[in-house]
Amino acid sequence: MRVILFQNQFAELVRSGVKRQTIRCKARCKPGDVLSLRRWSGLPYRSKQEVLLESVCTEVLPVEVDFECIRIGDASCFGLSADAQAQKDGFCDYTSMRRWFFNTHGLPFAGWVIRW
Repeated sequence: MRVILFQNQFAELVRSGVKRQTIRCKARCKPGDVLSLRRWSGLPYRSKQEVLLESVCTEVLPVEVDFECIRIGDASCFGLSADAQAQKDGFCDYTSMRRWFFNTHGLPFAGWVIRW
């Protein structure tokens, strides 16, 4: 079982099934792995982890987020297509996703999209 932790802002989206993927620096799982999707119940490393959902990993693909588009595998997504991908990851649109990645990791960002 692979544990993936989420920030509180994404927890309810994971629990409700709205968020069905996550983008990470490293892919620590592969399709078929059982995922335990969790968040900290209080302070990180000083509280218990709350299980939001358990699911099976269906897909792991390389992803790049930059100022203009999101690339997943061989496909580049712009405009409404980029907004749709951002919504799968719990953001309202690509602009808010891009801002979050810029503030958190810097752009361009290269990593992995993990889907369940």
